[in-house]
Amino acid sequence: MQTILLMIFQVVVIVLIAPLFDGMARKLRAKLQSKQGSDFFQTYRDIIKLFKRNRTVPKCSHWVFRLAPFLLFATSSAILAAIPITYSSNMAFGAYSDIFVILYLGALLRFVFGSASMDSGNPFAATGGSREQMIGVYVEPVMIMCLIVVMLAAKTSNLVQIQQMVKDGIIGYQIPSFAVASIAFLWCMYVETGRKPYDLAEAEQELQEGVLGEYAGADLGLVQAALILKQFAMIGLFLTIFEPWNFSNPFLAIIVFVLKAGVFYVAAVFIDNFGPRFKIASSLRKNALAALAISFVALTLYVVGV
Repeated sequence: MQTILLMIFQVVVIVLIAPLFDGMARKLRAKLQSKQGSDFFQTYRDIIKLFKRNRTVPKCSHWVFRLAPFLLFATSSAILAAIPITYSSNMAFGAYSDIFVILYLGALLRFVFGSASMDSGNPFAATGGSREQMIGVYVEPVMIMCLIVVMLAAKTSNLVQIQQMVKDGIIGYQIPSFAVASIAFLWCMYVETGRKPYDLAEAEQELQEGVLGEYAGADLGLVQAALILKQFAMIGLFLTIFEPWNFSNPFLAIIVFVLKAGVFYVAAVFIDNFGPRFKIASSLRKNALAALAISFVALTLYVVGV
């Protein structure tokens, strides 16, 4: 019961904090582009304003489109709850805090996103949804190979146990395959946070986040909140496996986690601003092949016992 309460606690805290980081990222991005930009709390105001507006849905849409915002938010929250941030000492709760649970929930999130995009009836949204699926085809094999290396090294898929093993030095960067896997997984984390060149903030409706083109009001606010939560969940998964050092006290643990996630968030904004622009297909082809090669090297190193 205590662990369930801690899961709810960490999700609530990050739901409340995540829009602040998104606002800070928007401000920083504007400053880097020599613009004034809005203040840190603009994302809160945007979401509140959206929730005050009525729902509007295309006439051609079905229940998939109408339920998708709730499913996206619930799935993002479930992924976040499965990451042991505040309950890192509770080994018994690994049945839920498990790598396979996160992979299945991530696949469900992508499926709902793509289905809602196609059900919207908007060809631009459908294109955006199909590109989201294409990104998944490139990213998921890399992510799965990295996680296989970690699970084989730890001999478990329980995230709580894996986190503790890294803290105790049983597995970690002293193992070359683990270190190499962390590099490829870092690329996966960046792509899944939806930044350039895999997503363009200036044209979201036409690219990766195509489903946003047909949502409005509270539905749009819920989808945007779900996407921000997904960004934190992906950063949290990387931190839990590869940088798990934190306090056992739940309150201190969530504070440290938010600060560490903030560092990654800001770093992603810098890459987003100063990185080159590519066509999404060419950028995936060039970068994904390199990441796939790195993850394959990590798996090979583990197989040969290095």
